[in-house]
Amino acid sequence: MLYISGPQSLSGYLHDCDAFYSPDFATYSSRTIPPARLRYDPRMESARILLAWGDDLLLIEEAVATLAAKMGAEDALGGAPDRIRLKAEGRGTGDASAVLNELRRRASTGGLFGGGALLIVAGGGRLGRSKELRSGLAETLGSMAPGNAVVLVDQRARRPNLRAARPDGPGELGELVKDRGGAVAPCISPAAGELAPWIVTRATSLGREIAVDAAREMATRIGAEVREPDLDRSGMRMTAAVELDKLMLAIPTGVIPLRAVDLLVADRGIGSLFAFADAIVARNGSMISRHLLRAVSEPGPMVVATLHRKMRDLAQIHGGTIEEGLPVSQVARRLNMHEFPAGKLAEAARRWRSDEIAQAIEGLVELDAIAKGDGDRSWAPALTRWSASQVA
Repeated sequence: MLYISGPQSLSGYLHDCDAFYSPDFATYSSRTIPPARLRYDPRMESARILLAWGDDLLLIEEAVATLAAKMGAEDALGGAPDRIRLKAEGRGTGDASAVLNELRRRASTGGLFGGGALLIVAGGGRLGRSKELRSGLAETLGSMAPGNAVVLVDQRARRPNLRAARPDGPGELGELVKDRGGAVAPCISPAAGELAPWIVTRATSLGREIAVDAAREMATRIGAEVREPDLDRSGMRMTAAVELDKLMLAIPTGVIPLRAVDLLVADRGIGSLFAFADAIVARNGSMISRHLLRAVSEPGPMVVATLHRKMRDLAQIHGGTIEEGLPVSQVARRLNMHEFPAGKLAEAARRWRSDEIAQAIEGLVELDAIAKGDGDRSWAPALTRWSASQVA
């Protein structure tokens, strides 16, 4: 970047000299302005590159806002950067290549005025999917025009899925960003038990205090204390931040108490399909009602399949421990099941008779037909009735 020392105006500078950014994206040149009138800023040598790794929407937005503020503070004219959002989608490399080409075009183009361009790439993890894409990305990040910045958003961490599998870290993409002088910002959504301490810390950072039990109740109402892996946690911090702002407006001074949370924070009823199946097996009516809405909102065949696996395991454990009188460890080995979940099922099996398990499984056959559109009956009322019939 070129900085002008002395009283010369910007318009005079543009008129008197021919400053240009060379096509190889490596150096600025000036043909007429004396060298003594240029001031070199070493900060512009280091590329402003950030990898926001994680699925937490609030932390991602705050990371972007922090970088944008830094760009505005460092800009000679004090201008805010233009935020340009790109999105890499799809499973193949074709869309990622197109996004990479667009990123290269925009990142290598410098602006005459303002604070440069802040390019935010959602699905940035796809740009590191293959060796060719990583090579192209490295070239793109190395040819950025001064004043521009890039944020790659990789939201694969802790993405909801049946196995709770997720990358252990930013991997090769993170190493690429660091090699180019960039940084990796962890943006992992809170696991069970992590949101309540974060609420307390955030309130303190804002100059307020919230009671520990109030923060814990808020986290519970938002759904953060559900431990099953099929829960989308990406928006929990953002929701908690909004609720905390609301509480601080309602309670302008002093400690925010539990009663305020009871009165002002709604229970969102965020549930888990896995927790719903566990509640069915445990014949726990309150937990069934808590997670029923999530089960109703999922595709019927998937819900039936999940419930059938759970009831089948219950029937096998019931047969081995209750009817045959075998120890849980022996039954678990016979079923090739880990002893801990087998023990939980054995505890639940005491609440069931063999004929009740058989009737529940027969009811699942009828539910499966309804879920697949056999007949005029609606899926939601049918699942609700079947669930209610399993409560002891």
